[in-house]
Amino acid sequence: MSDPRLARLMTARLCHDLSGAVATLTGTLDLVEQGEPDAMDLARETALMLRGRLKLYGAAWGLAEEAWPVAELAAVLGAAPASPRVGFVLQGLGQAGLVAAELVPLVLNAALVGAEALPRGGTVTVAGDARGLFVVPAGRQAAWPEGLIKLLAGEGPDALLADGPRRVTAVLLANLAEAQGWALSFALGPDQSLPPLVLAPA
Repeated sequence: MSDPRLARLMTARLCHDLSGAVATLTGTLDLVEQGEPDAMDLARETALMLRGRLKLYGAAWGLAEEAWPVAELAAVLGAAPASPRVGFVLQGLGQAGLVAAELVPLVLNAALVGAEALPRGGTVTVAGDARGLFVVPAGRQAAWPEGLIKLLAGEGPDALLADGPRRVTAVLLANLAEAQGWALSFALGPDQSLPPLVLAPA
């Protein structure tokens, strides 16, 4: 599923998601210079969020070279653009509380894709282990992006890529899964609810 558009859109998404935090940090530092009493606390908070987001994208979109504690993955997801409107719950995922290095990008990107199904906020649960992962978004008006549905139906990534940077994570997730010999699919949801997204060895 290699596509030259993917790199361009990933770069645009990264710049978009980081620029807002950088602008906020710049603005708060200006307020610090003006002597605003609460500006330093806000600047520290923004800097921590920016650091967390860089760490998130480094692990999700870069190279995870070692296993991560589940608790640390949950912590970096707290810096996702959808947080705190969307919460993330990680269940199982590894032995002794560690997620294998090769699963780290799959878990993080699966969680980010799950957040895209929650326009009104909610909770994304990612559960499973090396045999497979389940992504379950729960919230008001939860719905998988139409482009993702088309992708899993075998229609290719064009619909997702046409949506620009905001939907590019699903294409990356499909590429990462394919590179590891995994595949994406939907499972039947209970009571006709939103079907879980399943990642499993093909």
